[in-house]
Amino acid sequence: MEKVLPGVAVKAIEDIEQRLAKAWVDRDQAAIDAVLAAEWSVTDAAGHVLTKRQVMQETFGSTDRRVERMVVDEVKVRVYGDVAVATGRTQATGSYRGSSASVVLRFTDVFVWRDGRWQAVISHGSMVAQ
Repeated sequence: MEKVLPGVAVKAIEDIEQRLAKAWVDRDQAAIDAVLAAEWSVTDAAGHVLTKRQVMQETFGSTDRRVERMVVDEVKVRVYGDVAVATGRTQATGSYRGSSASVVLRFTDVFVWRDGRWQAVISHGSMVAQ
């Protein structure tokens, strides 16, 4: 197994977080699918646990939901061998069935080094009061 270098891992995961934000806006399903592990799930701001399949279907199976802008900042990455935890803030604007909304979330993403790349295995988002 390839040794994970913490400094390299931090930069790689910071880059992944930025690429994911761009992929959600660009509706780049392949880019998102490559980062999210098959077993990935997310606990959303309402406390619902959604599987990768559910999120991908909701995002790409219809045009009801649209992310128009997403900014990820304040990213901090901690590396524990072949596991890394990223926390940060997401500011997003979009629409659902024609109704516009803007949200600010704090997130936690857990990544595992697998097959020579980082894959997200679980995520959590909490709404920030505005």
